[in-house]
Amino acid sequence: MLKSNFFIRNFVSLSALTLGLVACAPSFQGNYSDPAKAEIVDDKWNETDARKTAQTIVNSVLTKPWLVEYRARTKKRPVVIVDDIENRTDEHIDTKALSEFIRDELINSGKVRYLNNKRRKQILEEIKYQNSGTTAANTRKSAGKQIGADFLFGGAISSSVHSQGGLKTVTYQTAMTLTNLETTEISWSGKELIKKRFKRSGSSW
Repeated sequence: MLKSNFFIRNFVSLSALTLGLVACAPSFQGNYSDPAKAEIVDDKWNETDARKTAQTIVNSVLTKPWLVEYRARTKKRPVVIVDDIENRTDEHIDTKALSEFIRDELINSGKVRYLNNKRRKQILEEIKYQNSGTTAANTRKSAGKQIGADFLFGGAISSSVHSQGGLKTVTYQTAMTLTNLETTEISWSGKELIKKRFKRSGSSW
């Protein structure tokens, strides 16, 4: 009888402990969200900022006189490469994501030709492999047929932060230039500004 009561007491205690742990465990909920929807979850640069900046910058560069003049003179679309975008802010910004948004906008516009300069090493290795005698002759790609770029597209992101009490404003400036690789002439220059305002109750930033 004593042994039976001992097991019952232990079982009740263990059950109570288990229920307590379950009750204290943090809850979790998740759902899918529209990736194109603008959302602000903190005071940092986000994907929406990158997308809006890329669209505005590319729309500007493709509607300015340099493009019409180049095509009238050469009768062809300009070949563009995008350089790494410099991060001059105090926060971590995935500038590669911005470069990829710019790449997509440029390619899908159909107004320029875009070179995959980031994969030149891998492409060269593949061409060497194909011409090593391991692939069928009619499928081999020859060296010396890559095309050179006409323009280099690059720039930097900087930010200006102001805060007082629970109010804070952050202004991001993305400054880009398009440089003629043969003459080093800057054919286009533009900036995109994004200003965001935040408010925090009960404390300062």
